[in-house]
Amino acid sequence: MNRGLKVVNSGVFIAALIGIFALIVLISGKAPWRWDWTQTGVNSLSAQTKETLKGLKETVRVYAFTDNRDTGRQVERLLRAYQKETDKLDVRFVDPVKEPSLAQKYQVQEYNTVVFVKGEKEETVAPWDLFVPGAVQGSYGFRGEEHFTQAIRNLTSSQKPVIYLLQGHGEVSGADAAALRSDLMGEGNQVKELNLIRETRVPEDADVLVIAGPTSDLTGQEAKMINRFLDGGGKVLIALSPEKGMSKWKNMNGLLKRLGIRASGDLVVDPERAYYGDPLTPVPQYVGHDITSELMERDMVTVLPRATSLDPVKGSEEALEQLLETSRDAFGETSWASEEARVEKGDEDRPGPLTLAYAVTAKKGGGKGEDAEEPRAVVVGSSAMFSGNALTLQGNRDFVLNAVGWLQGDETKVTIRPVEMSLRQAYVPAGEALAIFLGTVVLLPIIFLIAGGVIWWRRRRA
Repeated sequence: MNRGLKVVNSGVFIAALIGIFALIVLISGKAPWRWDWTQTGVNSLSAQTKETLKGLKETVRVYAFTDNRDTGRQVERLLRAYQKETDKLDVRFVDPVKEPSLAQKYQVQEYNTVVFVKGEKEETVAPWDLFVPGAVQGSYGFRGEEHFTQAIRNLTSSQKPVIYLLQGHGEVSGADAAALRSDLMGEGNQVKELNLIRETRVPEDADVLVIAGPTSDLTGQEAKMINRFLDGGGKVLIALSPEKGMSKWKNMNGLLKRLGIRASGDLVVDPERAYYGDPLTPVPQYVGHDITSELMERDMVTVLPRATSLDPVKGSEEALEQLLETSRDAFGETSWASEEARVEKGDEDRPGPLTLAYAVTAKKGGGKGEDAEEPRAVVVGSSAMFSGNALTLQGNRDFVLNAVGWLQGDETKVTIRPVEMSLRQAYVPAGEALAIFLGTVVLLPIIFLIAGGVIWWRRRRA
């Protein structure tokens, strides 16, 4: 009898547990509350998206031509999340087979095409923009938020800012600049190349001039044109890596001096904060600024391959703010270009911590009178971070785009952008890596060995 009662009690207890679990799942699926515990907020709308949706003043109609597969449901979930942030988004989910006339009107030929409409303006997001190959074979990354938000920004902006990429001195270009160009365009900018040899001045429509990775000096005339651009309230982003003979670059160094900065030309070595243990690829610490604040909050590091340190010019009246700084263990290798160079700290090397990036608010020039805007500049001691795959490393993309947004004075662009679902690399400082190694490979086996020896000894004596 007692045994039968125990069986019944156990059955009731198990059924109750299953019922409670099912109820929790049902409530969690229907409840409006969501918690995103991922470090980069991959399951939440980004601050940039929320700001964009908050700024909508007119209704934007959205036609999502989706199917019932996982990809279609992913598009639907994201658009539903957008609707929760604003009542200015009128979303309609359309089956192109059932409504072929609407699909024909917007020239839709593929499922998961999304069309954004505001007045007479249209923006179409194609499925191949939304779903890209993932890091693991057979997987895909969903980039819906990035493209949806940009489509809305394109519809609501009256004109696109123009960013010029300076060419003619070995700067980042071609395939190496493809990611940079794509990301800048993704922020709603027009991106054009500029060779000043063919010009008499920096074009008047230039919002920002980017000088990323020159391997030779500017000409005197080019430097004059860039200085006139700054005098008129221009904005410049300069990225430099150590190059042989850069200390003799009279015109580039003169431009930097006008901004209150000197490029040391050393090769930064940081054995403490290094990318996967490579001391020639520092992972600098942030210094508080609008450009870096959200990166600091999210603990998203920047990676600066082949960097050179920057110093303030003594007596300069420009307002300089540090952005990136190495650890105290870092040093600037000054003899890296010689044939006998060895990457180890010597007496002539520059001690850390070293500054790797500055934000500059420069003095007004005489170009456009009192109405001219304040010239701004961001100078970074690594051009490699702007090139190819390096731009996609952790916080590099956000740092570069935040710098451009700060130069433009657009607060909505100084933020963390939509995060693509992907495999994320872990960064472990050298000191912590050593502690993990000693703890797991050395200490734990020793503890077990000692414990085993004590047990064996006690049993032997017993």
